[in-house]
Amino acid sequence: MTRYALLALLLLGVPVARADTARQILDRREALDNGERHWTDRRQKLTFKILDRRGGTRTRELELSEKRYPEDERKAIVFFSAPAEVKGTAFLAFEHKGKPADQWLYLPELQRVRQITANTRNQSFVGTDLTYHDLDLLTEMTSWTEADAASNLRGEEIVDGVVCQVIELTTKREDIGYKKIVLWLGRDDLVPRRYEFYGDEAEPAKRITQSDIRKIGAIPVAFQTKVETPAAGTSTEVVVVATQFNQNIADDAFSQGALERGPE
Repeated sequence: MTRYALLALLLLGVPVARADTARQILDRREALDNGERHWTDRRQKLTFKILDRRGGTRTRELELSEKRYPEDERKAIVFFSAPAEVKGTAFLAFEHKGKPADQWLYLPELQRVRQITANTRNQSFVGTDLTYHDLDLLTEMTSWTEADAASNLRGEEIVDGVVCQVIELTTKREDIGYKKIVLWLGRDDLVPRRYEFYGDEAEPAKRITQSDIRKIGAIPVAFQTKVETPAAGTSTEVVVVATQFNQNIADDAFSQGALERGPE
C-alpha cells in the first residue's frame, strides 16, 4: 500500500488492518486453551526413548494423570511401568502460577518418598533430557504475562511444513532459569511446534520439537515430541500411546500416599 493510498483510507475513515502483537497472539492461545480446548483432567500412556551421544538407547514406559484447578493450579502424577530398573518409580507435582512447583519422587528400592528441592530441580528427570524444572516450566509458561517475560514477534517461519509465528520471550523472573525462550506457534491453530531455551550461550541449551498433531475432540495433542540437549549431544523422544480427557479423576489420586500405592 502506497502512502497516498494509506492517507486516503485514513481520510475516508476506513480502518487499516494491523498485525497482532506477540502478546495478543499468546492471549488468543490462552483463551483457546481455557475455552473450546479446555480439559479438566487427562490420562496418558507414554513411551520415552533416550539417546546418548554414542548412539545408545534406553526406553521408559509410563502413565501420566493430570488434573487442572482454578487459578492455573495443576496436579500431576506419573508411574513408570518398564523397564524393570525403573518399574515402580513414581513422580508427583503440584504446579502453581508464578512460583516453583512442589515435586516428590518415589523410589521403590528405597521405599520412600523424597521431595525435589531447589538444589535438585535441575537434575535429569529419570535419565531424560528434561529436568524437574523443565517439567514445571512447560506447564507454567502458558499462563505467563508480560510481567513474567517480555514478548516480541520475530516474524514467520516454517516448521515441519507448518507456517509458524515466532515469538521471543525475554524472561524477567530469576526463578525461570533461562534468559530467553523462543516459541514457534502454528499460525492457524496456535499449537506449539518448537521451543528453544537459552542461557548465556548463543546456541540453545535445550530444544523441544512437537509433531504429529492430532485432535481428540477439539483438543490438539502432539503425539511425537523430541527433546534435545545440543551441547551434550543427547535427546529424548516422547511418543503418546494413548490419551483420554475428562475422566473425572479423584483428587486423592494425587497424593504422596498414591505414589507408594502405585497406579489404580
